[in-house]
Amino acid sequence: MSTAVVPSALYAQTASVPSQASEQPNVQSGNDIIVTANRRAESLQDVGASVMAFNGEQLENLRVESAGDLAGLTPNVDFKKQWGSKGNASLFYIRGIGQADFNEGSESPTTVYIDDFYILSSSAVDFQTDDVATAEILRGPQGTLFGRNSTAGAVVMHTNQPTNYLEGSAKVSVGNHDSTGISGVLNIPVISDRLAVRFSATRETNGATTKNLFDGPGEGANDTHEGNFLAARAIVRWDVTDDLDITYKYQYGLAKGRNGGDSSQPMQQLEGYTIVKPDGTDGFGYNPTESGQTSTSVISDGINDFRNKVQNHLLTINYDVNDAVTLTSVTGYLKQFKYTLEECDGTPRTICAAYQTNDQKYWTQELRAAVDLDRARLTFGGFYLNQDYANQWTLPIISGTGTFQGHPSIEAGDTPGGLVQYTPNNSKLESYSFFGNISFDVTDRLTLSGGLRWNHEERDFQQVEGLYVHDHPDTGQYTIDGNTFGILVLDAEGMENLIANYIVGPADPVGDPVVDFSDTFKTTFVNYQLGIDYELTDDTLAYASFKHGVKSGGFNNGLVNFSAFDLDAIPFKNEVNNAFEGGVKWQTADGRIRINPGIFYYDYKNYQATAFTVVNGTLGVQVINKDAVVYGVEIDTWANLADGLDLTFGAGYLDTKVKDVTNVGGGVAVTEDRELGSAPHFQASGSLRYEMEMFDGTLSNQASGSYTSSRYVDVLNDPATKLPAYINVDYNIMYKDNDGWHVSAYVKNLTNNTKALQKFNFASLYNTGQINYAPPRFYGVEIGFEF
Repeated sequence: MSTAVVPSALYAQTASVPSQASEQPNVQSGNDIIVTANRRAESLQDVGASVMAFNGEQLENLRVESAGDLAGLTPNVDFKKQWGSKGNASLFYIRGIGQADFNEGSESPTTVYIDDFYILSSSAVDFQTDDVATAEILRGPQGTLFGRNSTAGAVVMHTNQPTNYLEGSAKVSVGNHDSTGISGVLNIPVISDRLAVRFSATRETNGATTKNLFDGPGEGANDTHEGNFLAARAIVRWDVTDDLDITYKYQYGLAKGRNGGDSSQPMQQLEGYTIVKPDGTDGFGYNPTESGQTSTSVISDGINDFRNKVQNHLLTINYDVNDAVTLTSVTGYLKQFKYTLEECDGTPRTICAAYQTNDQKYWTQELRAAVDLDRARLTFGGFYLNQDYANQWTLPIISGTGTFQGHPSIEAGDTPGGLVQYTPNNSKLESYSFFGNISFDVTDRLTLSGGLRWNHEERDFQQVEGLYVHDHPDTGQYTIDGNTFGILVLDAEGMENLIANYIVGPADPVGDPVVDFSDTFKTTFVNYQLGIDYELTDDTLAYASFKHGVKSGGFNNGLVNFSAFDLDAIPFKNEVNNAFEGGVKWQTADGRIRINPGIFYYDYKNYQATAFTVVNGTLGVQVINKDAVVYGVEIDTWANLADGLDLTFGAGYLDTKVKDVTNVGGGVAVTEDRELGSAPHFQASGSLRYEMEMFDGTLSNQASGSYTSSRYVDVLNDPATKLPAYINVDYNIMYKDNDGWHVSAYVKNLTNNTKALQKFNFASLYNTGQINYAPPRFYGVEIGFEF
């Protein structure tokens, strides 16, 4: 396909086409956008697949600072963030398909790759998003080239690599909510054309955005949803010869602070479903709205704290055998320790508190070859993954004098203590695969492609899950609305002390035995795909494909209620997505307008649906296999409307059906077809940017926005946990001088829309429920320079 001029401000970067060895995509090649959806550098308009791509300048102009910011720019992509801050779990949903489980031991069907390294942990993604050269969201199964489990799609990013120029940049920002940011990049050529190093670092902080109105004893009265984030990177690139280069990258990340916490939304079970409780009171008579709770204030007794430390090593070797063949080796290692301490009921009582630790390390090895012949392009290789993972959950629930007995206020004979759910688990995973993909030009306009990936994996798993009675004394008492009750507020050390010294025994009267489960899951499967691309004109490509994608099974793990179902249901099966897709990629002859519509249909077998449950006082996230059907349409557009005026717009429609899902409410089980969780029927996003010359530089104004329609949080489709439609608008104005300095002002969430972004149903636990709100408006100013 021919290309000419592209929108100046949207696609302003220019560079030579990256080699297959470096594969640093999404920069400008003359007048084109280069992506690596097929594991080689290609024009976006020549790739027969649904791809949303951004270069580094676009990401900076749009102030994309986290994985969630990227998702908000892409139609038919939804996103969930644990408590909204950087450094916590980041869960992508592409075309309604995702993983609703925040347990780090559960892998998402949307895989994330940074510099060709698989980021298995959802809470390790944000540390990789500074100094990014490229970002692509690949919709649809990607299991042939991007490996295991990507039945929904893949998020692919490449960081800026060392160059042979002395260059750098620095930025400082300040804003409301005591927010600050500082970042810098320094690139140093050590040996001309042979050895260079690049350093980058980002530090961001913000004060608490949720005020805690609790005025009781202990440490519970901490405001929450603050941010404290650090990411640092060092990259060394050695061009040993003109044909051989070696790159080593070290990535460090640390996020911490008073970050967790939830608000209360009382819920009520009816026959087969759950609603928001009409009178707004929980089973203890507490009404959060009447007590002063809002989207930015809460009254809760517990401590919210977290710490997430990630270290990542990556070694990449590229060797050009000749002009047609390139060999690549990617060796990666990631080590992570994370803990979270969460007050998870949003009330003055100790109804729910959670302490979780995740300790994991894994390494991967990929070897691949790219062969570029006259009419054929071939990529083949192998991949290996080895992971060790350990996790534990400690949840004191219904604790404290009076609360333990289920009384609104302390009565004669009430004693301290309560229930605690304790679930330690560990797993070992070994996976390897072999893959190949070929594209063949039958004619100058017709291209056929096919790919196959053979996978084998084995997972050893062990978990002990139980609900116990404890006799830990109250840490204080609190009175509200005339009711006085004991509370139990523990820090991380206190949680560990509770398990070590205050367990009385299993909570037999509740009916929950202690389950010690261990097993091995083995599976072998094949992903494959077929595609056809046809150039209708020099500027129009039509494509169609069939992809058979498989996500491996595993075990329900972490916060899960083993006693609520048969032990044979602890393992879950492989899910299979038979995906049909077609579309058109069109641009004007001068490249000023691009319109890329697409259509898709998924036929799922054993889809791994996620549901949040509370049974017999025990909390759990359960994965169940159900057949499902998903179909929809989407369109991505780019346009240069006038000199310096650029527009982007995208929209997507989605319809989903998960078959025969059973929901239990009020003791009644109802089985029916339901919608996927986090699958809004309609999404749209766009941006408008105007850039003009002023003084000795340029002045740019940019507005961007997104709309997400209402959706359920999980496949149970409870009315109580349906999320409202959500609109987000951002704005940025920047003056950039030709000498390299700039100043800008920005606002994120211009309308201060703090609608609910997450809900959990605890209705069987004294009519309680959980709600998380969107972060409030952030605004500030930034100054920076580059050389």
